[in-house]
Formats: sequence, C-alpha cells, structure tokens
Amino acid sequence: MIRSMTGYSSVRTEEAGFSLSVNVKSTNHRNLDLQLRLPAIFEPFEVLLRRLVKDHVGRGHVEVTINMDRVGATAIQVDRKLVGAYLAAFRQLRSEFGTNSEPDLLALLRVPGIVVAGNGEMSPEELERIQQVVERVMAEVLTRLNEMRAREGIALERDLRSRLGRLRELAGNIERISRGISRLYSRRLENRMRDLLSEGSGNSGVDAARLAQEVAYLASRSDIEEELTRFRSHLEQTTHLLDKSTEAGKKLDFLLQEMNREANTLLSKTTDVPEVGLEIGRHAIELKTEIEKMREQAQNIE
Repeated sequence: MIRSMTGYSSVRTEEAGFSLSVNVKSTNHRNLDLQLRLPAIFEPFEVLLRRLVKDHVGRGHVEVTINMDRVGATAIQVDRKLVGAYLAAFRQLRSEFGTNSEPDLLALLRVPGIVVAGNGEMSPEELERIQQVVERVMAEVLTRLNEMRAREGIALERDLRSRLGRLRELAGNIERISRGISRLYSRRLENRMRDLLSEGSGNSGVDAARLAQEVAYLASRSDIEEELTRFRSHLEQTTHLLDKSTEAGKKLDFLLQEMNREANTLLSKTTDVPEVGLEIGRHAIELKTEIEKMREQAQNIE
C-alpha cells in the first residue's frame, strides 16, 4: 500500500508532574526534511527524535512540535544578568536624553527570556522519565500520522490504477492503428520509386544510392513497435511498483518520465503519415495528458 506525504496527527498525555503534547504535520518534499520545535530542556533528545521520525517516515517535509507544562510548579526563575543589562541600557539612555523616568519592572518581566516559569532545573531521573514518555508518545503520534497518510494513499492508488488502465487501452488502440502504417509506407515508397524512375528516364538509370536512402528512411519511420514495447514494459513496472512498494514516489516519477518520452517519440514518428498519423497523434496526446495527471499525483506519494 502506498502512502501520501500529506498528513497530521496530535497526541497529548497527562503524567505525574507534567503534561506533554506532540503535533506532527507532513507535506510534500523530494527528500526527508525534518523540522523540530522543542522546549529548551528537550535539546538532549533531538538525536533520538530524529531517529524516531526516520524510522516511520521515508520522505516529506515533517514538522514536529513538542510542548511540556509542569503541573503544580509555581516557582519562577529570573535571568538577573539579562535584567541588569536592560537596566544598564535604560540608565545610559536616561542620561543621554536627560529624562527623569524610572524603569517599569512589570514591563521588563514581560520581555522574552527574562522569566522562566515552572520549568527549572531537572534531575537526571526526571529527564530519563520524560524521555521514556516522549519516546512512547512520539511512536503513537507517528503511527497515527502514517495511518492518515495510508488512507490518503488509498485514494491516490485508486486514481493511479484507473489511469494505468486508460494508458493500456490507449496503447492498444495505437498498436491496432499502427498495423496499417507499413502498408501505407509501402505505397508511398512505390510512388516515390515511380517518381524517381520518371526523373531518371532521360538518364542511364535510377541513382541506386538515393533509392537506398529513401528505403532506409521510410523503413525507420514506419517502426513504432519498439516504442510500444517499452511503453508496455513501463506500465507493467508501474503496476508492480504499486503492488509491492510503500515508498514508490521517486521510482514512479522516473517511470512516468520514461512513458512521456515514448509518447513523444510516437508523435514524432507518425506526423508524416496523415492517413493514420492524426489518429495515432490524438491517442498519443491523450497518453501524455494521462501521464501528466499521474505525475501530479506522484508528487504527493512517499
């Protein structure tokens, strides 16, 4: 089963002494691009968190936000050095501009970084217990994320398989129409030979080298079986990829590029056979349209 790269999940838990919430959001990205937003005390867990995400997510832009609140913690810590720096700057400005105002300590306490509420120093035992909770909650939130991405993947896979069926149908139509190309080219070759003979009627004979060039050129233009064979092979590889792989996005995009290349070649090889070329061209253009729609879907597959 394939998975979408788009998903969201959130888990909150209440523990003895603290509460923890983890939110994970994922969107499209060519590789795994992980962004962590953590409380300062969680910095020692960063390597662990990155490993946990990589164990669950193959690629995509993933944002992890973790918040923790200490329950019942009322003590606060004040960064006195930072307060002193602000007050020194205040006194310097007051002296420069000759004012008599006094600093507003309440406003100063609202400055980010001045006050840390309820999260003071933690013992190694507390950090170890928090780490265990973080590992458990992260595993749960990532599992839920993948469940959502798998549900999105079901819809993507259904659409891709439907379009694969249409591509097979179009390729079959092109193969059926192309069976008349050799006959049309043979008729054109006969007419060309007749023209050459007419041109050489006043000479000793037809230029054999020129005739050989005409034959080789028309023969090369008449063969699209190789392109159809490769196209059908790409269809089978894509089907196998959807059957067997959960991380099919990059490989699928490559196969669709190859299909598009074969469709372009089909168009270029049949432009000078108006009797059937227009019909083959119409089918080839529809091939390209379906392939482009599949490529848009593939951009969202892990």
